Amino acid sequence: MNLTLLQRPARTPIDDFRIQLQKECSLLESGLSAQAKISGFSQGGWVQVEVTGEDHEILEELISRRFALATTNLSQVELFGSYPGLVASRYNDRLDVDVGVEMPVPVRVHIGVGAMRSQLCDGRQLSVAELTDCYCLHPETKIVVRISGLNTRSRSIEGWFADGQIKSLSEDVALGLQCVKLYDCTRLQVENAVKRANLERYIVTIDSPTVTTHSVVCKLGTDAVGLIPRLGSVLRKSRLEPFIPSRVTSRCREW
Repeated sequence: MNLTLLQRPARTPIDDFRIQLQKECSLLESGLSAQAKISGFSQGGWVQVEVTGEDHEILEELISRRFALATTNLSQVELFGSYPGLVASRYNDRLDVDVGVEMPVPVRVHIGVGAMRSQLCDGRQLSVAELTDCYCLHPETKIVVRISGLNTRSRSIEGWFADGQIKSLSEDVALGLQCVKLYDCTRLQVENAVKRANLERYIVTIDSPTVTTHSVVCKLGTDAVGLIPRLGSVLRKSRLEPFIPSRVTSRCREW
């Protein structure tokens, strides 16, 4: 069976992307009579994986949980349903999220500034740019959206942040640990950068929501902004952004 994953190389070199994804799929195959192989990319750039073998259903489920599946056809989108997506772009009045729809034409989910203010800052008159910077909702960030409006004729989709997404954001803020968010690189590259910059003693863990996006979680008292130049000197082609919980609570809302 072919799966279209909610994963794409973006600006990461495609060979690096393939190697990292295939490595992670191989780990999921462990102990199973099934194999996953990258078979290509969809029109929208989403990676496609072919799963074969006796235990293919188990492996498909594991892959779906780890990487999430793209919702490629507009007919699959349901009102009030929740879907994983990647932040695509921001405008003055909205945030666009790509859940994978590319048939019959590409369509993105629009989260209006009103919805963002209601969910992220208790209605304060903050701009889309301010909110996305505070919460690190930059392009390629993985989030889950809930569909609040759907018009298949005009091919428009409106959404909110899903309840689970709001819970995840609140937990990140409540934890109180600063993070460095990294884009356009693989986990191996991030791990190597941490070692080369001698930053192991400042790091709690590295989370990888997608193949090309990562969160370096700092130890309590560590300044994420201070780590960015050191990591950036190694990851010169990657984007690095700080996530600072105290900035969220002072500018947006208490969680």
